[in-house]
Amino acid sequence: MKFILDLFGQASGLHTNLSKSSASPIHCSTEDLQRTTEVLACSILNFPCQYLGLPRTIRKPSKEILLPLIDKVADHLPGWKASLLNRAGRLVLTRGVLTATSTYTMIALDLPRWVIKAIDKKRRGFLWKGQEKANGSNCLVSWDKVQRPLEYGGLGNHNLEVFGWALRIRWLWAQKTDPNRPWAGLPIQVPAKAKALFDMAIDAVVGDGESILFWTDRWLNGGTLAELAPNVFRTVPKRVRKSRTIAQALQNRGWVQDIRGALTVQVLMEYLQVWDLMDGVIYSRGYLISSGGN
Repeated sequence: MKFILDLFGQASGLHTNLSKSSASPIHCSTEDLQRTTEVLACSILNFPCQYLGLPRTIRKPSKEILLPLIDKVADHLPGWKASLLNRAGRLVLTRGVLTATSTYTMIALDLPRWVIKAIDKKRRGFLWKGQEKANGSNCLVSWDKVQRPLEYGGLGNHNLEVFGWALRIRWLWAQKTDPNRPWAGLPIQVPAKAKALFDMAIDAVVGDGESILFWTDRWLNGGTLAELAPNVFRTVPKRVRKSRTIAQALQNRGWVQDIRGALTVQVLMEYLQVWDLMDGVIYSRGYLISSGGN
C-alpha cells in the first residue's frame, strides 16, 4: 500500500502526508496492526469510522452511527430565528436546508425508517411552529400533502424515502450508461423498491448486446425474462443473472445452460415459451437483427 502511494506521488506530484492520515483495522491481529503502524507511520483509528463524512461499516449502520445525522439537522434550527419568519419563509428553509442536509448521506446509504421519521418530525415542527416539535393541532394539512410536488397541490417538500430511492437509482443509471467508470463492474446495493422502480422505468436498446443483461434487463417485447418467465428465472443462479449478457446468451443458445435445478411442469411450460420467443431473435455479427417483429 505504501509503495502504491509512493508511485502515485511520483507520477502526479501529489504526495501522501502520512502524519495526517489514519488506518482503521478490520479484524486485524496484534502483529498485523503493529506492522501496519511501523510501515505506514500513521495514526490508528477504530472501525467503524467516518470517511468523507459518511459512516463506514461492514454491518448495517447502528443507531449510534446514524444519530449524528439527526443531530446535524437539529443544529440548523436555533440559528434561524424562526419566530421572525413567516410560514412561507420557514417553508423555503425547510426545503432548502433541512431536506438538503441529508441528501449527501442518502446518496450512499439507505436510511432506515426511524431516521426518516426523526428528520420528518423536525422538518414538520419547524415548518408549522418554528420549533423542533409540533402537535397535530399545529399542522394545517397532512404531511403527505406537504410532500407532494407543487404541480399536484403540495408544498414541494421532498418525501425523503422516495428521494433516497431516486438518489440510489442514479448509481444504477450511471452503471448502465457509463460502463467505463472504475466502479461500474462492482455490485451496487440499492433498496428492493428502488431497483424495481429502475427496472420498470427504463427500456434497454440492445445494440451489440455486450452491455445488456439477458435475464434482468427490459429488452424483449417491452419486458424482462424475469417477468415473462418467472419460474424459469428462479432456476437461474443469481451470479449468472447478474452477468449473462445478450451476446453471451444468444451465442449457440447459451441461455439454455443457465437453467438449473428442478424442472417442474411450470418451468417446462415457460421454457417452451422462452424458446419460441428466442426463435424470433436473430443475432448476427454482434447485432440484434429482429425480435418477434419489434
